[in-house]
Amino acid sequence: MDRAFSRSRCMVCLALVLGVLWMYPSQLAEAAQEGAKTPPATIKKIAPDLYFHFDFDSSNSIIWVTDEGVLVVDTRQHPRHAKDLIEKIKKITDKPIRWAFITQAHGDHYLGNQVLRQEGAILVSQIDAARIMDKYFDKDLARRGAFFKRHSYDPNEIKRTLPDVTFDTQMNISLGGKVAQLLYFGPAQDPGASFLYLPHVKALATGGSYATRSWANPMFTPSVDGWIAVLRKVLQMDVEIFLPGHGDTGTKKDVQEAVGFLDDLQAGVKDAIAKGMTKEQAAKTLQLPKYKDWRNADRAADNITAMYHLLTTGKSIYLDR
Repeated sequence: MDRAFSRSRCMVCLALVLGVLWMYPSQLAEAAQEGAKTPPATIKKIAPDLYFHFDFDSSNSIIWVTDEGVLVVDTRQHPRHAKDLIEKIKKITDKPIRWAFITQAHGDHYLGNQVLRQEGAILVSQIDAARIMDKYFDKDLARRGAFFKRHSYDPNEIKRTLPDVTFDTQMNISLGGKVAQLLYFGPAQDPGASFLYLPHVKALATGGSYATRSWANPMFTPSVDGWIAVLRKVLQMDVEIFLPGHGDTGTKKDVQEAVGFLDDLQAGVKDAIAKGMTKEQAAKTLQLPKYKDWRNADRAADNITAMYHLLTTGKSIYLDR
């Protein structure tokens, strides 16, 4: 009797565990990532006046140093992150931070805004990026709870801090006799996602629209075809080094691989839809083994679900809710 009861109780426990595994794959992936060790953020010197702040665990930043001052690309995911970045910049140069360009309205790229403004920087982004930062601020903050908890960061330290300056399709910033071009080619990973081009070193900061060997999150895009078109336009530019929002520095070959990933992901989900699969079935069964070792491959189910939603509704699973 007791053994029968124990077996019954074990079966109930097993059923509950399996239910959790089926219902919450993204949360489990996040929990697994919390326990995983990631390399510390480092700064790489790309050119005599250009530095790449590589943060595998979060998003990257770029530091352009001139005799007139510094331009920073992306302000990191929390005010403490931003303060850490400023401390590192001060070890490189004593010049003031004049500008901070936010490539896109994802919290890991802009939640350090308040610290850069306090440092004296002018915050700039594309118009749509600024609009999305404002509209989805609370939602964006909420979805980063696991990251804040993992790093013991208090989200209450973050204040909504929007850009001081916005642009439509292009804006030039001159510093130290050279020019940085802020460029918008239309919605890519999301509306407002923009690029910064430094012609004198043929370097392009891409934000999250291109990430090196990393699963590109389609939760925000209004069109994967539009996103691919933007990346193909970028490939036509005179660029020798790509400075992504996620992952290490890349080349044109790496960008082409990212385009191939988007093509393959979209084609795979379209095929699943044509076969009559539900989004849950597609997320469970669709395999992309070519990209199994890429960064964020553990979030494949979430990405497939987002793509399925986009292709069946014509709407972003995040921005249109």
